[in-house]
Amino acid sequence: MAADLDYVHKVVPKSQDAKELIYDAIKPNLLFRACAPEELVDLVDAFEPQYVPKGSIVIREGDEGDHFYVMERGGVDVFEKQVHKCSLYSGVAFGEIALLYSCPRTASVLAKYDCKLWSINRRAFRGITAQHKKRRLELKLESLKKVKIHDKVLGEMLKPSELHSMALATKIEKFRKGNAIVQQGEKGDAFYMIEDGTVDVYIEAKGNSPVTTLKSGSFFGEKALMSSDVRTATCIASSDVKCMLLMREDFVLMLGDMKDLLDR
Repeated sequence: MAADLDYVHKVVPKSQDAKELIYDAIKPNLLFRACAPEELVDLVDAFEPQYVPKGSIVIREGDEGDHFYVMERGGVDVFEKQVHKCSLYSGVAFGEIALLYSCPRTASVLAKYDCKLWSINRRAFRGITAQHKKRRLELKLESLKKVKIHDKVLGEMLKPSELHSMALATKIEKFRKGNAIVQQGEKGDAFYMIEDGTVDVYIEAKGNSPVTTLKSGSFFGEKALMSSDVRTATCIASSDVKCMLLMREDFVLMLGDMKDLLDR
């Protein structure tokens, strides 16, 4: 992990078309699906060009794998135990297991035509994803430290190890503009911190106009950490919103009852 955090990010020059091709190829892949857009951009930057003549071996079955590939031009044939399985062409990605760990390749890949590929190795992938994970954790910690409950901030109430556990338990949730995030009168079981976007707050007794608008860095629903009482306001995304979410159940499992923490 420490070695991954020491990785020095390299930006390999490439055309905008090549960047988009790589981005579109990796985004739906299971390994990359959880990556934030800025993380994907850094990963795309790290891909290096590789030119493979017709008839050359790209991957040999049984060899230890270290690279993941995206094909820009050409085509390859895939063989398992010398049996042809399929052909792959422009825009296709392959070899992703090598980014997770070193293991023998399960198939051979042979260049059917002259090919231009883009590849990223395990070191770059693990380094970039580890650094982004660390930054996300630091952002969560800074946000949590500022949360105020009954005139006390979590940064003063909790030990660093407790804040760290709390940050690890938070999840990212996205809402489209117009979506209701919490509804007045419903039972509350989650606490939200806004990472991006704006949220309008409505209270039924005060009419149809928002009583306030919350922005990035703001939080709401903190009372849900204390009890499952009903929500006292409705919060609606006034733009596309990305929130960090902490479930009361997770909080209680880690730290116990909030009322006990307030009495420390």
